[in-house]
Amino acid sequence: MKTLILLFFFTVLTVASAQVLREGATHGATDAALDQTEAPYFWIPGSDEGLDLLPLKSTYVDVLIEGYLATVTVRQEFRNEGAIPIEAIYVFPGSTRAAVNDLRFEVGERTIVAEIKEKEEAKKTYVQAKTDGKRAVLLEQHRPNVFQMNVANILPADSVVVELRYTETLPRVEGDYEFVYPTVVGPRYSEDPVSGEGGATDWISSPFLSEETTVTPPKFQIELEIVQGQPLERVGSPSHSIDAEFVTENRVRTQLVTSTNRNDDRDFILRYSLAGKEPQASLLLKESENGGGFFLLNIEPPVRAGSHSVVPREYLFLIDVSGSMNGFPLSISKEIMNDLIGGLGPSDSFNMIAFAGGSEIFSKGGSVFADDRMKASAAHWLNTLTGGGGTSLLPALKRILVEPKREGVSRTVVVLTDGYVTVEQRAFALVRDHLGKANLFGLGIGSSVNRYLIEGLARTGGGEAFVATNPKEGKGVAKELVSLIKNPVLTDISVEFGDIRVSDLLPSQQPDLFLAKPVRVMGQFQGRPSGSVVVSGKQGSVDYREEIDLSSVPASESSSLDILWARAKIREWMDQLAYRNESEIRPLIVELGLSYRLLTAYTSFVAVEQEIVRKKVNAVPVKQPSPLPKGVSALAVGAGVPASPEPTTIGLFLIAVGVQGFGLWKWREGRKE
Repeated sequence: MKTLILLFFFTVLTVASAQVLREGATHGATDAALDQTEAPYFWIPGSDEGLDLLPLKSTYVDVLIEGYLATVTVRQEFRNEGAIPIEAIYVFPGSTRAAVNDLRFEVGERTIVAEIKEKEEAKKTYVQAKTDGKRAVLLEQHRPNVFQMNVANILPADSVVVELRYTETLPRVEGDYEFVYPTVVGPRYSEDPVSGEGGATDWISSPFLSEETTVTPPKFQIELEIVQGQPLERVGSPSHSIDAEFVTENRVRTQLVTSTNRNDDRDFILRYSLAGKEPQASLLLKESENGGGFFLLNIEPPVRAGSHSVVPREYLFLIDVSGSMNGFPLSISKEIMNDLIGGLGPSDSFNMIAFAGGSEIFSKGGSVFADDRMKASAAHWLNTLTGGGGTSLLPALKRILVEPKREGVSRTVVVLTDGYVTVEQRAFALVRDHLGKANLFGLGIGSSVNRYLIEGLARTGGGEAFVATNPKEGKGVAKELVSLIKNPVLTDISVEFGDIRVSDLLPSQQPDLFLAKPVRVMGQFQGRPSGSVVVSGKQGSVDYREEIDLSSVPASESSSLDILWARAKIREWMDQLAYRNESEIRPLIVELGLSYRLLTAYTSFVAVEQEIVRKKVNAVPVKQPSPLPKGVSALAVGAGVPASPEPTTIGLFLIAVGVQGFGLWKWREGRKE
């Protein structure tokens, strides 16, 4: 009888434990589905014998900066040191302002210049060449700041050098001009399921290297030459150690200081300032053969002294606390937020929302006044925030944008994030549809942020974009942002071109700008420019007016202005995709991309060598792994997420096994008796 009771007891426990295990597994699966990590896996070395899993061997970047235009040439060497033919697949970042207009590759002494084609046609050309055993290169754009390079049929011991070129304008940051070369694409959290092989978001599944990986990284070198029309005062880099040589007072050459540590896991940033008084305006022209041409007008409003009318201000802060923000990015976000809120006056009001997979609001009753008590409460709330989970930006962004607004209050929205999402255009549309009469500022936190999102949010929201790549920069960014958003804006801006006939202005209307920030207008002109350009607006209740005599402004015959204008026009159309039919936008972008030989979302570069080099073994696709951006936690790619049942569940399972074993022993003993 005792034996039967024991058998019944351990059977019930075994069934119950199995149910607990099933529930635990189901719960874990549900959590995993709701809380997707931002990239699926790390690269594991040594998994494929004879296969070179790191075909990218070196990247060399040459930069020429003239005025506030940069021409960039990137040379990357892919070499197969394995025993199997490969197809190298490499996802890499680029500047959001880059106009990519040339691609070529070199094999031995042969150079093959790429053609620009519609995306699908270029892909077919590449796939056919790959199938035929020919060397080929395909360059595609996934985002304005994310590109993919495919290099087909790299044979063992083969070396292929791929060269791409682009031009961009440089922004002005705190009085300095800034050049940024992004080096790594941070992991992306997708709020939509990855579509599978060949899908539009498959690039987000590219692998990453763990910090413990001891493989030799690709070589990375960057050299710059800065040429200005007036003396240079200061040249430096907040991200890397550089050597700077003043060839003349107007010309400087710089390069990276040789180091044994990785230098390609964070954005390269160069800043320089000009000596003496900054020019108030400059005009660059490119004349067409049939008359007219393109122009780029850069206007730097002077900082006006004196008081201006001040209206009550409300500040709404959206703070990213996802897994990729864990560690330094979240720590610096908290410091910046404390500085921002600490700088508010008692008549200002504020509210905060923290988001990851879900969101949490500081004050459910709406914005609160920035008195000492609320500042202390905000500091305590910020201190409780921890990083983890996915990055569901859209629901949190909508939640903050629809917060009720009091009449007569000027609203400013600040978004703090590393931007590791794939919903940029939908985010831009949300801002466009819900922002109303407010300004939005994007604040990127991290060593390699998604500048496309940060800059796009600010551009759509009529504000400015800021980036803090390290803890030291965080304090400066907070100080600059507080100073900027608390100063009166230049509103109701208009630009009158006088006798010059212009068309296709970009932007078509100037947003409200804050003091000391450049106004840049691109467009086409007809005939010969003459007369003057007048910029006018309002600073609070004070009229603002600036007149520039075109005859006194030096002109440049830059060959890139038409390309830069076309790139800006394409960006404007791409921003409209969220609220216009793609069938309307796509043909316009394709036509402009083909006409100006530009890489776009719908046009790609493809280069094919006609010689057949592979006749037997198929080339194995190899996704080149990237380093995690410096300071980004391994939580961003799922490391540290429990993959097994909780300890309590395991404990119950072990108890059940023990009881079962004891019952079997008693049953055997009973049979012996």
